[in-house]
Amino acid sequence: MTVIHFSRGIPPREAIPSAAISECTAALLSTEADRVFQYAPIGRHTGDQELREQLGKFHSVDPDRLFVTNGSLQALDLLAAHLLRDTAEPQVLVEAPTYDRAVQIFERHGARVSGVPLRHDGIDLDVLKERLRTDVPAFVYLIPDFQNPSGVTTSEDKRRELVRLSAEYGFTILEDIPYRGLRLGGTAPTSLAELADSTDGARVLTIGSLSKVLSPGLRVGYVIGPADMPRALAVLAESTYLSPAPLLQAVAAQALSHGLVRENIERVRELLRPRHDAAVEAVRQKLGDVHLCVPEGGYYISVHLPVHTDEVSFLTAARDDGLALTRGSAFYPADAAPPPGTVFLRLPFQALDPEEFAEGVRRLAAAAERAE
Repeated sequence: MTVIHFSRGIPPREAIPSAAISECTAALLSTEADRVFQYAPIGRHTGDQELREQLGKFHSVDPDRLFVTNGSLQALDLLAAHLLRDTAEPQVLVEAPTYDRAVQIFERHGARVSGVPLRHDGIDLDVLKERLRTDVPAFVYLIPDFQNPSGVTTSEDKRRELVRLSAEYGFTILEDIPYRGLRLGGTAPTSLAELADSTDGARVLTIGSLSKVLSPGLRVGYVIGPADMPRALAVLAESTYLSPAPLLQAVAAQALSHGLVRENIERVRELLRPRHDAAVEAVRQKLGDVHLCVPEGGYYISVHLPVHTDEVSFLTAARDDGLALTRGSAFYPADAAPPPGTVFLRLPFQALDPEEFAEGVRRLAAAAERAE
């Protein structure tokens, strides 16, 4: 039996413009090999200058507000170290469910991570406001566009209220946007950072990545924040790993300057659109009305699947049916869980053709019946 992989959200090979990146690399090495094979500068180095300038143009921000990292997880790690240090028993609030590795990073830096329920249009603001009345967190971590793992996009109204709450209570929002460029329909809500720029007292730090829009192998992540943030992060970074790889940063700068990233985003959207539509239809037909939302882009559709057994038994039945699944409870912090009587499942559609995804969902339905 062929195994169907619902386990990882990695770009399909055809979404990575490998030949064009190779051409950028060859052109770069023909003129700048001496520079890119040397150490990067030290002394609060915030990243390759050309890359920061290109990312500044890409996001319409001042390059001095950018700090470049080895992927977005490193950005999260440095931000957690910076924001949580010198704080006794800090609390961090996250969506429930949320990206599991982010929770691990925050806990490693000493945070008590607490989940706020996620609805079809974003974090539950009533629950969040109740929490804020008694305990203001060090920061709130959000993935507002096509969230990993749920696929949910936070609505415009909720974004505005979140920024207002940041200003009122004085907490920072970490806005993680790896999928924002992969919108397949509808109108993009305003980013939290843009809203914060026009709201006195609000504080939003944005974490970005080129992994889903260009190449995960280049390991280019970055932080966009106020002008003092890049220098502060550089101090932490230099004592850990000196700098991101100069060669990879320079290649990414070339790709951005030649318009390859914007061109590839359009190509990836066309690739994902039929897979997205087929995935939504397959879930509706074979599982019924169990999905958390209909995603407007990104990689994931998620479900709260009713079962009459525990998660381990269900995953065992699914594995016997040739399904590779990620444990859904791992996406919830310790104080949160899926609704009773359900298992949470993240179903990546980006790398599966419609027939394969539909067969996987059929097997899921069969496993749920067998596990009763």
